[in-house]
Amino acid sequence: MTLTETPPTGLDDARRHEVDAIVDASRRAAEGFRELDQEEVDAIVDAMVRAGVRAAAELAQVAIEETGFGVFEDKVVKNYVATEFLSDYLRDKQSVGVIDEDVERNIVHVAEPIGVVLAITPVTNPTSTVLYKAIVAAKTRNAILFRPSPYATRCCERAVEILREAAEAAGMPPGALQVIPDAAHEVTHYLFKHPDVDFIWVTGGPKIVALANAAGKPGLSVGPGNAPIYIHRSADIRGAVVDILISKTFDASVICPAEQTCIVDDAVYDEMLAEFQRMGAHLLTEEEADSLVQFAFGCETGIGDKVNMAALGQLAPQLAARAGLTVAPETKLLLAPLPTDLDQLAAHPLVQEKLMPVLGLVRSPSVEHGIAAAVLVTEHGGLGHTSAVYAEDPAVIDAYGKAVRTGRILVNAPTAVGALGGVYNNLTPTFSLGCGTWGGSSTTENVNYLQLLNIKTVSHRRTPPQWFRVPSNTYFNAGALENLREIECETAVIVTDADSERRGVPDLLRGKLRTQHVQVFSQVEPEPDEGTIRAGVALLTRARPDLLVAVGGGSVMDAAKAMRLFYEHPEKSLDDLTLPFLDPRKRVADYPRDAHSLRLVAVPTTSGTGSEVSPAAVITVGERKETLVDYCLVPDVAIVDPMLTLSMPATVTVDSGVDALTHALEAAVSIFASPYTDAFCVQAARLIFDALPRALEDPQDLGARTDMANAATLAGLAFSNAFVGTNHALAHAVGARFGIAHGRANGLFLPHVLRYNAGLPSKFMPAPGYSAYVAPDKYAQLGRVVFGGREPEESRRRLFQGVEDLLDRLGMPRSMKALGISAEEFEAALPGLAMTAFSDLSNRTNPRMPLLSELTELLRLGYDGGPDAH
Repeated sequence: MTLTETPPTGLDDARRHEVDAIVDASRRAAEGFRELDQEEVDAIVDAMVRAGVRAAAELAQVAIEETGFGVFEDKVVKNYVATEFLSDYLRDKQSVGVIDEDVERNIVHVAEPIGVVLAITPVTNPTSTVLYKAIVAAKTRNAILFRPSPYATRCCERAVEILREAAEAAGMPPGALQVIPDAAHEVTHYLFKHPDVDFIWVTGGPKIVALANAAGKPGLSVGPGNAPIYIHRSADIRGAVVDILISKTFDASVICPAEQTCIVDDAVYDEMLAEFQRMGAHLLTEEEADSLVQFAFGCETGIGDKVNMAALGQLAPQLAARAGLTVAPETKLLLAPLPTDLDQLAAHPLVQEKLMPVLGLVRSPSVEHGIAAAVLVTEHGGLGHTSAVYAEDPAVIDAYGKAVRTGRILVNAPTAVGALGGVYNNLTPTFSLGCGTWGGSSTTENVNYLQLLNIKTVSHRRTPPQWFRVPSNTYFNAGALENLREIECETAVIVTDADSERRGVPDLLRGKLRTQHVQVFSQVEPEPDEGTIRAGVALLTRARPDLLVAVGGGSVMDAAKAMRLFYEHPEKSLDDLTLPFLDPRKRVADYPRDAHSLRLVAVPTTSGTGSEVSPAAVITVGERKETLVDYCLVPDVAIVDPMLTLSMPATVTVDSGVDALTHALEAAVSIFASPYTDAFCVQAARLIFDALPRALEDPQDLGARTDMANAATLAGLAFSNAFVGTNHALAHAVGARFGIAHGRANGLFLPHVLRYNAGLPSKFMPAPGYSAYVAPDKYAQLGRVVFGGREPEESRRRLFQGVEDLLDRLGMPRSMKALGISAEEFEAALPGLAMTAFSDLSNRTNPRMPLLSELTELLRLGYDGGPDAH
């Protein structure tokens, strides 16, 4: 997009002196920055990253409120990329003094800061760009002055305020991070020529880039993109459509690397179009396309040089309505057919960049034509920026890479998310995409030090490796508790709850341990809080045991995991380790990696949580639940003896059993699911549907208890590696707010979330290993094994009905209303519940991305029970 610039007319003396004072403060800060060493710099960067991660949702909301366009959920993701993903990339990178040595050639590379950086930031990515540039500036010991878009000053100031407070508390020199927010263009022009500004870093439209380049200072200017994508006949069509929908609808397409023109081989064009329409795209007629052009660009034939701000960053239905069109409310994308003839294509107004969910569609008769069309598109405002090719033919990929002049050429990956780096590939995470000399930039890199070369990077899609990690030993079936006799120890601590202690469970264990030095900690209550954990750590510090045995339900085992963690590492804090994250492999939280000094044995007395084999521990903090997640939490030994579950009360039997079923059904469709976890999910679900009613009807049925104990652990092994989803996010939110038992809270939402995940997603979850939307197929596969059915739809229906029937047979409440929660209390809590559920880590692996509005609707279904409530 372009913003109108006015020629400089000079500043009055008062304003000039004010600006000079701000720049002078930056200069002094830059000089102070030069004195810091690597450890001090990294401490500042770490503080900024943590502050930015915590504020990701807040800053996204401020940006939406101020600019009026984009998608809140996607802006949150962008803020995570600009903090968490950037932090993961910067971690252990040297930026002070000697940063690299080539011993063979005897070369030493020494880093020196630039000084004062002037950063121009856009209206399209107003907070993520600020977060990114500020953190990069701090890592390189540069002071930075921000000049935000006049349409996004408030959100820039808020982002800088959050970062500055954290950075200065960690030792950043005052004045190193500032904003000059007033909209006067004269201020920008004055700064461009200011003698104490050393470097200009621009992200914006062509006019501001041209002004910066004309300033005569060193700088890095990155402007708009116009990304073409070529779909070769060898491409995975279903996967490509999902990728494009993820990318082109990402933040309502107000991100410059988003796809603009899709060039499709004639052989697969009709199939591609049909798949687009099936997944929620609307094909514009010629008349509709003309109306859209007139509304968005103010022209009917030639390419305009201005964009209607009212057209930017709107969801497809809203954009269509503003242009006078009518489309289905669930429409994700507007498809505009473009001419095949290259001359006609070049003259079409929709061949330019479209910062809105509008995608040009070109039918291509040959590979040569498809590549030529992609080259043509880049010449209309996209030279040097980003392009993509979907193909399995290496020759086609090579030909495309050689012909198209863009800094990023993505292979089988979405451009909007892929070009930012670190998600679908190993490109450097960035919000500053160099366009090379083709686009008036000094580099083609994702902001890299190699700025004197035009480097073309061909980046293939990255599907990250997965894992299956379990405790070193798991003992199961009746009599498994005897295996305690085989564990050598000198001093043991048993962690349990008061009820288990009253029933003599610790004494039962004490008789099987190979030591007389045994202490019992029985203060664990349901939903343990930080105070309980600290009390347990205090006991461990006094006793100095070499064996910790947790015997009880999920709360007991979770508490024991946390106790061991903070006993072995008292320097860690719950606040640091529960930092939110987008990808567990890139998170900011730093869990210990050293070997345990204290062995942990988990002995469940309930059949549901799977905590005996899981890497998670849920701790209650106030009215919310915080989740510790890391494989250092996994117990060393799990002992699953169904004899300990025979005395379970009926309510606990039901609640824990439904929790186990939810684990299995959520792990089965998780974006981290694998053939390994699928096997455990199917077996766990099959056992639960059969054994849970029997265990309820006859609590002494050892066969049923054995099947349920094994099923709970199998489901635990599955979700320990695939994780769970939105059902748990909702259950955590309402459970903490209204004091509802976890399994019961899961049951409130399970039928609704199953139907939700089986439907056509409003937004897809970015997941490199989950290219096509297979959740409905996974439900059908599981349903076929457990309940039969010839066709997928029938098997899926039987599974969903089986869940309904089981919940009714167990007497589970089907609504929060039935639990006595008033409508007034629920409505008052609803906004907070929705945001709590949205922020829950469980959502990160749900197959479809839950929007705040959808979580709100699911919460309402959980309250009312929905149309199918019993």
